[in-house]
Amino acid sequence: MEKYNFGLDEEMIKELSEEFAPRNFVKTLKLSQPHTIEDARASLEEYGRELARRSIEKGEKRIDRVYHVMKKAMEKTGEMKFPFILQRYLEIAYLSIQPFRRLRIVANSSKIISYRLNECSLYKAIEEEYGKEAANKMVCKSACFALIEEILSHFDFDIKPSLEASMADDRKCQFKIER
Repeated sequence: MEKYNFGLDEEMIKELSEEFAPRNFVKTLKLSQPHTIEDARASLEEYGRELARRSIEKGEKRIDRVYHVMKKAMEKTGEMKFPFILQRYLEIAYLSIQPFRRLRIVANSSKIISYRLNECSLYKAIEEEYGKEAANKMVCKSACFALIEEILSHFDFDIKPSLEASMADDRKCQFKIER
């Protein structure tokens, strides 16, 4: 009997975790001066885009049984690409850089996916490195938006994400992607 792997490849998560360690990345930002905020946003956007690209690259090489079955069903029916492909790569990316072990999905249907981050390594690293005021400017959301948009673009979805809650205001971030 063939042995199946139903979870994400732990070695892949570890590799991405080392490559995109938030604390190391945040140390390269210079948020102490107002004119550097836009530079930080641009750097965070590139960080998010590259995390998405690498998550897709590695995720397509290391296919678990769940994704294999999902891909077969999508090929057969032409359905389910949204939100399941997006969710897979969001999970790979976030589980690589965040302290949690599962992404909290708030809503998931053929029309919408919404998820919540109750803690964020980027936000926390910015707060520890540059202070609460810098963290509350939410420059870290640039990385999340770029991550989402890069995955959506890669899989030919013409959808824009929105932020429904933020760490600065709500002590959590919640993103919504709706068709």
